Amino acid sequence: MQFNTDINIIGSIPDYHLIYKALPLLLNDPKELENILVTNNEFDFRTEKSRKRFLSALNSAFVSKNKTTDELASVLMLHFKNDENAQAVLLFWLFSMNNKLFFELNRDLFLKYYFQGRAELSKESVIAYIKDLISRVDDLKGKWSEITIDTIASKYLTILKKLKLLEGNQKKKFTLIRVSDELLAVFIHLINLLENRKGNFLEDDLLGFTFISKENILDRLKRIGKKDWIKLNFNGVALQVAPVFNNNNIIDGIFRRT
Repeated sequence: MQFNTDINIIGSIPDYHLIYKALPLLLNDPKELENILVTNNEFDFRTEKSRKRFLSALNSAFVSKNKTTDELASVLMLHFKNDENAQAVLLFWLFSMNNKLFFELNRDLFLKYYFQGRAELSKESVIAYIKDLISRVDDLKGKWSEITIDTIASKYLTILKKLKLLEGNQKKKFTLIRVSDELLAVFIHLINLLENRKGNFLEDDLLGFTFISKENILDRLKRIGKKDWIKLNFNGVALQVAPVFNNNNIIDGIFRRT
């Protein structure tokens, strides 16, 4: 996966309700979405160019190479259509899974500061991280101008605010993020479809994306394991987690047996 500047495009979308509405269609029936969005302009974009840019951005940021992942994401987005907080967390996960820069910014900066109990995440911190990343990655050296770096930092913070993970205008402060047992089970099912996962979940970079500390994650997973929503095996050192449901029965399995 290559680094790109999709963060700038996603951060420029003014109303994320459009993403929540469009994404299930894109993942399930892209031709229907193109008809609704581009041909009929039901989302009321000003120009055809802006309609096509929006469609291209969704494809790049949220559509994976794994059809099963896309089908599951579509099912979940539709289920959460009346729960904006859950939709926001799900979008955070999907974008992280599909965009290398967004993932690494979240892993190394946002989530690191979140678990440290920091009060805020500054634009200067994001800029510093991106510049350090450029110094470490040969493919990025000389690729992004100062203006581009500044824009990425600004749009990154905007995305986190629109997803209700940060709040405030001049200073972006952390919000308290609560992931329900149901959402945690959803996360386990989503990440199971990723490649190159570590066998020990306690050592996996993805653990932080649950917004649950390493000290508390085992108890939380045991709790949903007792509900038969996931399978887990812990030998005192390594923790293995696995899904129970497939795309066709995950909603009935998790949300209608509570």
